[in-house]
Amino acid sequence: MAEVQILMAVYNGGEYLREQLDSLLSQTFEDWQLLVSDDVSSDDSLAIINEYCGRDSRIKRVLNGKRYGGAKQHFMALLRLADAPYVMTCDQDDVWDRDKIDFTLAAMRRLESKSFNPLLVCTDLRVVDKDLNVISPSFLAYSGMDAGCRDFGYFLASCLVTGCTMMVNRPLLELLQRPVDEDAIIMHDWWASLIAAAFGEVVHLDKATISYRQHGDNSVGAERFSVTRALAAIGDKIATENAAIDQAAEFARAFGAELNKTQAAQAEAFLKIRASSRIGRIGLLTRAGVWRKGALRNAGTLLAFLSIDRA
Repeated sequence: MAEVQILMAVYNGGEYLREQLDSLLSQTFEDWQLLVSDDVSSDDSLAIINEYCGRDSRIKRVLNGKRYGGAKQHFMALLRLADAPYVMTCDQDDVWDRDKIDFTLAAMRRLESKSFNPLLVCTDLRVVDKDLNVISPSFLAYSGMDAGCRDFGYFLASCLVTGCTMMVNRPLLELLQRPVDEDAIIMHDWWASLIAAAFGEVVHLDKATISYRQHGDNSVGAERFSVTRALAAIGDKIATENAAIDQAAEFARAFGAELNKTQAAQAEAFLKIRASSRIGRIGLLTRAGVWRKGALRNAGTLLAFLSIDRA
């Protein structure tokens, strides 16, 4: 068994897929296996995957012919197949730095030398255009995010982790493989980070390890943070936070009995938000511990939760 398994969910990715696969083949760390699945693409993705399977025995096509219809469902299916000590998830259109696995794994091993808890290690990304020209050397800076918030309450309402940079260890993988209602989950990376924050640790490394390509077909992309853009997107923010409450309810169902008293109280407060008055929601958000760093970010979070319809 390879020490590191890489999971790649592909759908109509033929335009950029070879560059990503070549970046995996050029990794300085060599003890890896790629589990790659095609979501019934209509382009040449499957032919490219088969070509690379023939070139390197470490590349294995799985979940053949199954249709998932979205990245969340596709990656969750791949996570259920994984069985390596360390697992990474990989997008079809990015390019990994040659030392990405080595760098992330070294940090993971340092953490495990202190505690063998469920651990998630992630990194920054450089934002690039479709031709790999750099738009920003830091995704976090570009998006106005702060990697300093990594406790359980933060992840109830927000997600710091970008899945294409993350590595999870075996204890976290086993928790990710528990049966859950996937319709209630927002995205596999948010779900993984919520579990890790509850039972172990989420660690962000302040180094870009991939070129994160922005193009017209991205399902999730990077946007420069600004007050104007944040106000324009408040409708999306309300929808996201509404979904975050549903996700928290599923988390409480699956893991609530294993939370410590503080975490259980945070989850309970968060789940009361929709039933509370708008004035009452401010106290519940504080008890849940969802506040970010920065007045503007917190103002947007507060506005979104105050705007959710009362249930």
